[in-house]
Formats: sequence, C-alpha cells, structure tokens
Amino acid sequence: MATIHAVDFAASLARCLQWSSSWSSSRVVAVANSGGPDSTCLLFLLSRLNPPASLVSLHVDHGLQPASADMAHRAAANATSMGIPHHTLHIPWGSPPFPCKPVPGTPFENIARQARYHVLFRGMTHSGASILALGHHADDQVETSLMRLARGSTLVGAAGMRRRRKWGMGLGNSTDDLAWVGHPGMSRFIIRPLLDFPKDRILATCDAHALNYVNDPTNLHPETTLRNAVRQMLASATSGAIEPPPFRQESLEPVMKASSFLQSIVTGVNDTRERLRRATSLLADRAEQLDSEVTEQLQNCVMPSPPSTLLLSTSKLLAVDDPEVRFAMVLRVLRYISFHPWGSTRADGDRRRAGIHRIMNHLWPVAPPAICPRKFTTGAGVLWTPVLYPHDKGIKACRLGQPNSAQSAWLASRLPPFSKNPQEGAGSASRLSVDLTKQFVLAYAASRHVLQVLYDCRFLVGFDLTQMPNHTRNALDNAHDQPISIKILPHTDYFWPKVVLQQGSSPDMVLALLNEKGEVDTLGSPPWISMEWVRSLDAT
Repeated sequence: MATIHAVDFAASLARCLQWSSSWSSSRVVAVANSGGPDSTCLLFLLSRLNPPASLVSLHVDHGLQPASADMAHRAAANATSMGIPHHTLHIPWGSPPFPCKPVPGTPFENIARQARYHVLFRGMTHSGASILALGHHADDQVETSLMRLARGSTLVGAAGMRRRRKWGMGLGNSTDDLAWVGHPGMSRFIIRPLLDFPKDRILATCDAHALNYVNDPTNLHPETTLRNAVRQMLASATSGAIEPPPFRQESLEPVMKASSFLQSIVTGVNDTRERLRRATSLLADRAEQLDSEVTEQLQNCVMPSPPSTLLLSTSKLLAVDDPEVRFAMVLRVLRYISFHPWGSTRADGDRRRAGIHRIMNHLWPVAPPAICPRKFTTGAGVLWTPVLYPHDKGIKACRLGQPNSAQSAWLASRLPPFSKNPQEGAGSASRLSVDLTKQFVLAYAASRHVLQVLYDCRFLVGFDLTQMPNHTRNALDNAHDQPISIKILPHTDYFWPKVVLQQGSSPDMVLALLNEKGEVDTLGSPPWISMEWVRSLDAT
C-alpha cells in the first residue's frame, strides 16, 4: 500500500484551508493527538510542511479506561520527538459544566465526545490556536455516510464530515451547558486534512517512517457501539456482499441498505471498500459544489435591509430552479437569522424536511399568488414576511389583496418571543432582557478594560470600560447607596440590543442603541459600547 506523499497531503490541506497549503508562523494550529495511528500520521505530515512553532499537540485523557495512561504517554512522546509543543488535558469530571464520571458499563460515547471537544476548545484558547486539525480519514467518512443514510439523511447529509467548518456556538445557551462555547466559536475552525486518504495509507505512512502509536482498544469491540460494528463490517469487506458482525440486527439492516445504495453510485470498481470511498467522495464533492452555488444565488437575491434581517428578491428567487439549491438556501437563511446557537440543528429548523419544504412552497409557489401571502414561521425562530420594496421608499408591508409586484420580496427576521410561554427558554421574552449589573460591577472592581456579552446568540455587545462616561462611572461608584441595574433590552420589531442604566424610580437612561444603519448611537458619549452582528451566512 502506498504511503501518503507530502505533495498529496499538501493538496488536501490546501482544500481544507481554502487559502494556501501552508500558514504563517503567527497562526497556531492545534492537532487533536490521541496517540493512535491517525493523529500520529497527521501530526507527522503537518510537521513536515510547517515549522513546529506553528503547531501544538493536544491530548485529552478521559480517564475512562485502563489504557488511558499509555495513550497519553504515547501522544506526548510522539509530539516531543517531532519538536512540537504538547499538552495533556484532563477532563474534570464532576466539575461544572462537566457531569460526574460515567460509571463503567454504561453508555458514555456521546457525553465523552462533548467533554472531549469542550476540553479541546479550552486547550485551543490557552494555546492561541484558531484551527483544530482532526485525523478523520476516508474510511471514517464512509462510516459516517452509512450511519447518516441509515437514519434517513439527505444526500447532502450523506456527504459526511466537512473538510473545513466553523466550530460554531455549540449547544445550549450558557456556560452551564457542556457543549456551549458561545461567540468565540465563530472564529475557530475544524479541519480534516486526511479525508482523502484511506486507513491503509495512513498505516503504511506510519510504518514507513517508524512512527510509534497505540490502538484504542474500545474501537475493537463491535458489540459496544453501532459505529464500531459498522467499522468491523467495512474492515471485513473486499468484494461482494458485506457481512454484518454480531450486533443488534435491527440497527444494522438500514446500514446494509445504505451500503447497497452507495455502492450503486460507482461502477467499474470491484473492491467494495473502494466503491464506498469513491461514492462518499463524489457526494462530498457535490456538497462543496452546492455550497458554492448557494453562496452565489444568495449574493444575487439578497437586497439591502435592516440589521439582523435578510431581504430576498422574489423575482430573483423564482429564477432559482434547482430544488437542492432551494433547500440549501433556506437552511442557510434560517441559520443566519435564528436566535438559536449558530451551527446547532435547532438553528437549521432541526433540519426537518417537511418544515423546509413548507418554506420552499411559500418562496417558490407553483403559480403566482392572486393576493399577497401572509407572513409565517415554520421553525428555527425565523419569521418570513412578504413585503414590497420600492427602492426610493424602503420596505413596505404587503397588504392582503395587493396584486403581485415586481418589487415584492421576502423579509426574514427574528421571530417575536412567545407571549404564551412564561418559562425560561430560547423563545421566551425573558431571554431578551439581560441584566449585566453583576458582570459590570465585577469587571469594574477588577479594573478590567473590556467586557463582552453575546446577546440573543445574534449580537456581540462590547464595552470599553476605559472609555466609560462619567455618569455611568459615578453610578457604579455609588451603587451601595443607590442600587442600579445595567441591562440590555430589545428595541424595534427586529429586537436589536439597547443598553440602559436603571436607577430607582428614575426613567431608564439609554447608554447605547443600534440604529437602522447598523451604527451604534451612544447618545453623545464616547463610542465605548459596540454592537456587532456575529452570525455568518457562509456555508461553514
């Protein structure tokens, strides 16, 4: 089996980075180093292309199996031998937001994964890394594709893991949630430079360069997880039908059907595993092409609109005739406007095809509507409103019974809070009222210069405390005698942030608000408060 040559790896890395095959020494890239063959090979290939100072090795010791210490030792030894800085990160089980350590014999795969990524993100922060490189390879991609198809995924989902994606905000809404990272996740990226290479070439590369590694024993038990069972099923395949290993038959039957479907995509190849690899590669290439097409169509359809909204020209939308592109455009808009964490499935309307198709039926009706359609919502916290857009008068409401116009458009905006839901939640009104008093007092007492708050998973509100106006500084100094509150409240129908100072029975003093031009008005004070839209319309 051929090894992975430097030129092939450089080309794969360039596809991940999307700007060049290398990076400057000022950009730190973290490598998730388990001590296994995949991450060891990845660390070695990266070290040959880039100065070791631009790399840092991160190993997560879960402390959940007897082999943990050996894996941690091997990961550290490999990084040291390559001259790469290394950190072993331990999961602090039982220390919030981490749950108690899983009990042996109980399912722990999902919670261990969340804990691992949380610790890796912390490690990236402490080491100054903006990119995390993972060792997933072509056979991992096949496993992912099969499992997604077995769960009923679309072909886009079956394309598997992306070469490059934003980390995103995570899951949940606060630091109390294990999977939450907040706005810093919008400037961090995950790359997978080995997706073009099968496991055999990785092992051949390790052998050719005498790279020592350890195998995770939990990967060798097909009875423990579905992924392990799929992995063993693929490992035993050469040609002909794939034989499933001992596992719950009802779980493997959809995987077997998915395998037959993927193999049907590729012809002229006898080796079963190679057919599956090529099929997933074709799907991945199509997904990347689709991303580019959607980006181009959105750039063509989007018109100027108030901050936090998207205005889509009806006539230009109707020119998009590919159902796949339409579907992906809707998902992209939902993710951009939603108040759910960017990158979460909730921001994608839980990817419910029925809901996405309802939106598509409104945006791309079979026949032009005789009257103006009504505004509607189908999930993700996004409101769709039909409007008219006379260029000299701005956005106007589209009244029922008004004839269709060439200037008609759809305005996507944040859904108003649920008035009948008193509970705390993503859609409740209480989420839009954020009390910053405690954070302000602590930051001010500690002489911190900057305070940042993610508001409604949409705006990053920043405070330069060195430029704080005297009236706010005096209010903080006298807070013991006259209690105060500093809050972010919503204003306008688009729920933009407004910072207010509250003192007793006095009217709210507005410290800053966002205006229709997207500018922050600090009402005569120095520009000490910033409000930045943080959600991205990019594919990944």
